[in-house]
Amino acid sequence: MLDKLNENELEIASKLVFDGLSMAKKSMEQILQSPISIEKIDYSSSVDVPLPKFEDLDGQSVHVIKTKLIGELKGTSHLIFREDEVAKVFKACLPAKLIDSDTPESRMMKIGFLTEIDNMMAAAVITEFSNFLGLEIYGHVPSLNVVKSTEVNSYLEKEAGEFDAIIRFKAIFHGVELDIAPDFVWIFQEEFVDKIRDLV
Repeated sequence: MLDKLNENELEIASKLVFDGLSMAKKSMEQILQSPISIEKIDYSSSVDVPLPKFEDLDGQSVHVIKTKLIGELKGTSHLIFREDEVAKVFKACLPAKLIDSDTPESRMMKIGFLTEIDNMMAAAVITEFSNFLGLEIYGHVPSLNVVKSTEVNSYLEKEAGEFDAIIRFKAIFHGVELDIAPDFVWIFQEEFVDKIRDLV
């Protein structure tokens, strides 16, 4: 059974994610050589719904980049980009020649770039959790899954199977070069909820 965070606990957990993303924003600005503002939109109210529900985006592909947490707290983070957001990221960050190419090498480079963005964002948030909770937590090498938007919910349900706490967090990155709103879904073991409760 999923353990649900109350409003105060959710606020602390969301602040940790947002503070981590704010650190990741600085790295994004260095990559883009352009300022970015970040706006928090929090859908973490798993107080009412145990799992976030993603809408069907006319069957378009969704890129789900998973980072497994290792160390004193187990869990997974999922950074979810819509197809049009992936295109925006590539356009802002990669040369046109690489974007237009469909060779195995160019596909590998594009996948590598997406996983590196996830690595950067997840690492910043993991560092926040680690420092705030006083736990040794690290992120494993990210992996990319491309699924249809209709399959995202069942994918997350399967991922959540062995864990107890879920935080869904959405942030909008506004910038001259980039304007995207990826979803972050974090799934943790019960100890995470206990640690948060100790702080409330």
